[in-house]
Amino acid sequence: MRTVHVIGAGMAGLSCAVQCARAGHSVAIYEASLQAGGRCRSFQDEGLGCMIDNGSHMLIGANDATKNYLEQIGSKELVTEIAPATFPFLEPDTGQQWQIKPGSPYFSLWLLTPGRRVPGTNPVDYAKAFKLSRAKKEDTVGQIIGQDDPLYDRLWQPICRAVLNTDADVASAQLLWKVIKLSFLKGEAACRPMIFEKGLSAALVSPALTFLENKGADIRFQARLRGLRWQNDVVLAMRFPEGLLRVENEDAVVLAVPPDVCAELWPDTNPPVETLPIVNVHFRVREPIELPGGLPFLGLIGTDSQWIFSRENVLSITISAASDHVDKPNWEIANHLWSEITKILGRNMGRLPPWRVIKERRATIAQTPAVLAGRPGATTSLNNLFVAGDWTNTGLPATIEGSIKSGRRAARLAIRRMTKVPDDP
Repeated sequence: MRTVHVIGAGMAGLSCAVQCARAGHSVAIYEASLQAGGRCRSFQDEGLGCMIDNGSHMLIGANDATKNYLEQIGSKELVTEIAPATFPFLEPDTGQQWQIKPGSPYFSLWLLTPGRRVPGTNPVDYAKAFKLSRAKKEDTVGQIIGQDDPLYDRLWQPICRAVLNTDADVASAQLLWKVIKLSFLKGEAACRPMIFEKGLSAALVSPALTFLENKGADIRFQARLRGLRWQNDVVLAMRFPEGLLRVENEDAVVLAVPPDVCAELWPDTNPPVETLPIVNVHFRVREPIELPGGLPFLGLIGTDSQWIFSRENVLSITISAASDHVDKPNWEIANHLWSEITKILGRNMGRLPPWRVIKERRATIAQTPAVLAGRPGATTSLNNLFVAGDWTNTGLPATIEGSIKSGRRAARLAIRRMTKVPDDP
């Protein structure tokens, strides 16, 4: 039976495997670590005594590929949609609080209501967003919007860090415009935040593994691919520590691995090498805490803490584009952020509670014009080898949505290739 060999069980690999299994093909997954999910997973933290996510993630209503994936694996009900779309913010230095509340697809109409926009701004200030539509490939958000813009630090910078994991002064203006087109310009429903209340693995990973097992997929953990053997433009075998595994003529191989691993396995892909870190800190508190704004997340302006997420007895802090923080000692980060958020929440929450710092040093590619120009496609010079990952040229930011979309694309290419190759006699 024709088999798709998927290397990597992160979101791109799982997405690819699900599509291939649904199409009736045999699927084999090889994951180097002990668990699936990659940078998007949950685990039991012994120090905190509870389940936490390795990082805080949020979908929006415009993430159609991810919503379709959730439907296919039967876990759509495990993601909570917040309607109407609301994004609360707090600026501790001034004490100002506000909410961004997108409405009609006609961008300017909902901006006429002061309660839906940043305080002290007017609808004309937001018109600069349309300058992004004329940005060239080499333009950055900072160049197009201007760092003296009244919305720069209170809107464009938070969006760039949250969605692109890149500071606005160097982030791609074209990619930010793509985000705006897919969300704000499509109206309220496309902007609705979607929260993983039961954790990332419960919604995205465990149901996918169950689906694949029910389809007869062969899922192997601690199976690190060491190399490929090829001839006449096709992969002939995969080399694992245990030995060579033959790839049949009618099979396909998908490398759904991080860019640095892909560079080792198939350098011709020439994946991007510049990446940026994300730091997440989880605090186990005595009781659930309601955040200002009344939602389970809060954006912060002018602090090292960028986003707070509250889920049950865990407060999670996210710092994106965290190059200035990733090399600091964990205890220093935890103490500093705890001091910061207790002041932000305006309450005496006592001494530093149990904490866990998680540093993703290569969380995403740097989403600058220069790096994005080098994102490779899904095909390679080998007819039966394809690549997937949020770092490939999906046309989207390096997010869950980008990962899942890339996996779907690789699956389509692999299936198309297999259907064209006759079975060996």
